[in-house]
Amino acid sequence: MILNEIKIAWRSLLKNKFFSLLNVFGLMLGFTGFILSYQYINRETSYDKWNPNYDRIYQVGLTSSEEFTDATNAMLAPLLKRSLPEIETAGRKIIYSFGTYPLFGENTVLIKDAAVIDSSAAHIFQIESKTGNLYKSKIQNEATLVKQGIAEKIFKKGDLNFDTPKSVPVLSLLLDQHERIYGISKNNGLSLIDHGLLFIKEPEDLFAGEIPFSYQTYIQVKPGTNIDVLARKIDKLYHDKIVPLSQTAALSQGKIYLDPLSNLHLRPKNGSNTPYLMLWIIGIVSIIILVLASANFANMIMAQADKRIKELALKKILGSSRWTIIRQLLLEVFILTLTAAVFSFFMLSITGNVLQKWFNDDLKQYILNQDTVMYLFLGVIGTTCLSGIYPAFVLSGFKSVSLLRGGLGKTQRKNTLRNGLLVFQIGIALLFMTGMLIIHEQIRYIQTTDKGFEPAQVITYKGLGMYYDGTLNGTYYNLKERLQQDPSILSVASATNMPGDGELPPKKQFSHNQKQLEFDHVGIDKSYFSTLNIAVLKGNIPTSIKQLLQDSTSHYVVINESAAMALDLGQPIGAKLAGCDVNFEIIAVVKDSKAYGFENVVKPTVYSYKNECGSARPQATLIVKAAQGKAAQAIETVKKEWQQNSSTKSLPLEYAFMDQQYALLHKKQQEMQTAFNSFTFLAVIIAALGLFSMAAYQVTIRKKEMSVRKVLGASVQSIFMQLNKPFFRLFLTATLISLPLTYFILNRWLDNFAYRIDLQWWYFLIAIMIIFIIICVSISYQTIRAAKVNPIDSLRNE
Repeated sequence: MILNEIKIAWRSLLKNKFFSLLNVFGLMLGFTGFILSYQYINRETSYDKWNPNYDRIYQVGLTSSEEFTDATNAMLAPLLKRSLPEIETAGRKIIYSFGTYPLFGENTVLIKDAAVIDSSAAHIFQIESKTGNLYKSKIQNEATLVKQGIAEKIFKKGDLNFDTPKSVPVLSLLLDQHERIYGISKNNGLSLIDHGLLFIKEPEDLFAGEIPFSYQTYIQVKPGTNIDVLARKIDKLYHDKIVPLSQTAALSQGKIYLDPLSNLHLRPKNGSNTPYLMLWIIGIVSIIILVLASANFANMIMAQADKRIKELALKKILGSSRWTIIRQLLLEVFILTLTAAVFSFFMLSITGNVLQKWFNDDLKQYILNQDTVMYLFLGVIGTTCLSGIYPAFVLSGFKSVSLLRGGLGKTQRKNTLRNGLLVFQIGIALLFMTGMLIIHEQIRYIQTTDKGFEPAQVITYKGLGMYYDGTLNGTYYNLKERLQQDPSILSVASATNMPGDGELPPKKQFSHNQKQLEFDHVGIDKSYFSTLNIAVLKGNIPTSIKQLLQDSTSHYVVINESAAMALDLGQPIGAKLAGCDVNFEIIAVVKDSKAYGFENVVKPTVYSYKNECGSARPQATLIVKAAQGKAAQAIETVKKEWQQNSSTKSLPLEYAFMDQQYALLHKKQQEMQTAFNSFTFLAVIIAALGLFSMAAYQVTIRKKEMSVRKVLGASVQSIFMQLNKPFFRLFLTATLISLPLTYFILNRWLDNFAYRIDLQWWYFLIAIMIIFIIICVSISYQTIRAAKVNPIDSLRNE
């Protein structure tokens, strides 16, 4: 019985090859977007979910004046572990921030993502070795791990068992420093703690002596812990025990907050929530596209219905029940839907890395799994129901006599649902088209707007200064002076932090006239502002090392516009500023620079020339401004100097272009632009298919009416306009409904940027015109053909 119904359904689909292919194509697009978005969302929300304690892990941070930081004092974690029974364990982590970390073995490997954690953090994040126990003896107090790929580069193939730790030279061969590698990191799954080189050191080694850094603190709480109550306890403990000892810590007077592990990857309190918004946008858009494809399918079925009216009527006369007809029609829909899903899955499987371009990741391993097949099958069932139930019930409910007399034209029902779906499709297409234009304009604004500094032709060497004497007139200064003499180099500078770097400057407390303020602090040299072309608004910048050396007791700082405003100084030059245990003199004010992206407001910043705010923060980054068109020569010049330094023997020189590094700050926005453009393309195509199917349906049910009009003398042009009037009314309705919603959504998205474009009326006008042209193209084929048809052919059976 079921095999016969499948044969009948398949033959019916083959009779209408054109419409069947259109249905399959539209649904394939819908399923493709659905699979891609599901896999991306599944990946991005899976960070650390494999951890059995996922729901009981929190990051401890500080907040003050609506600002958040995850930087906390190194003493906080052990204090929490000792003092609060609700906390099972508390651990710390810090990123190695002085550029790449070199390992010397069979090959020299530069680790770009080294980090240090204590054993408690290793326990919290289930850090394990795949080559045996993490700790091999009771006296072991460290357990450095590397990833599999790195181990294969620095050790011989047959030397990867790690029965005993393996010592390798690090940092510099000349320094004769070694690090013992205890094993290869076990890959449990995606995690926040995912580093090529992971130093696991106990507190007495990790935090001995002076504590110049701030760490990320993580806690694992006991089941059933009241987090709000715990946060208040931690806050009290912090202010009683830590604050009196850390007056210069970032946000040291702030309030404690706890951020759950589930938030840290996508929407941390101390970072951007753009990745989280991106997931929502992609998820909603993919569902909308699948619904649009289903709506198109339903309309196409109704458009073809007139050709099958007599077939359905005869089946009812011969005894077929309504349920039998519904089952047959749904079976046809299911076959087409399943075919589209199979094509979509096959296409994604053979392309494999399609998402690498969209989201900078290879998701092939997520596509080819059982979960994908299961969700795709559920999508097929859902789409079959959405697109097939309405046409099946409508067509099966007609009386056989009515069907034999006049076909669909005499039995048509109200078009409210179909018109509503079409308005929805056009409205969504308008939203996507407008969104694509506005996202493009915002990204272009970021790329072309004055940033307050000039990154073009600037080459950065992070960590290079670690291999030279960093005193004011030491070997690092001499290197910069020699480089400055090369004709391919315009200017050379150094700094503790550079624009576009992922590491933000630390906050330090400063005071002026008993007014306490926290400013970002950046250590610089005399050429920093000229190298980056940062405008000096007031005062004078030191132009020689002699000016800085002539009085060792004097301390000079430069502040930016925001700092001058925060200090409320009418005449800032010469004003005194206390901080970092010295008294500074303000010698200049420079223009604000959007050094860390357009999403964040420029922070009040203090620039100092010496190491007053901590010798552990050297000006390790070398910044070279190359002459126009001579970047390659400038890189070669620095490389020659690097090779002459005995401390850098066998050590490759790593560099980056500042403009490229700065662009990475807005990588997620650019990924969103690419994804949104792709989904806009899908939405517009599906909307065009919907218009095409609706035009075919209108022609089908009104062909005899149009034939009568033509017999009575109506011209082709008037018939064409008569057929298209409903679509223009629907377009106008969709536009009126979509515009305010589009404005609201896109304005909210732009609010994520501290520096953004203003919404202009012409963005919306361009989108409306594009969609209008697409509508005209989509419906013209059907309506022109109907207007030109011979009326005798349509009226023959009347």
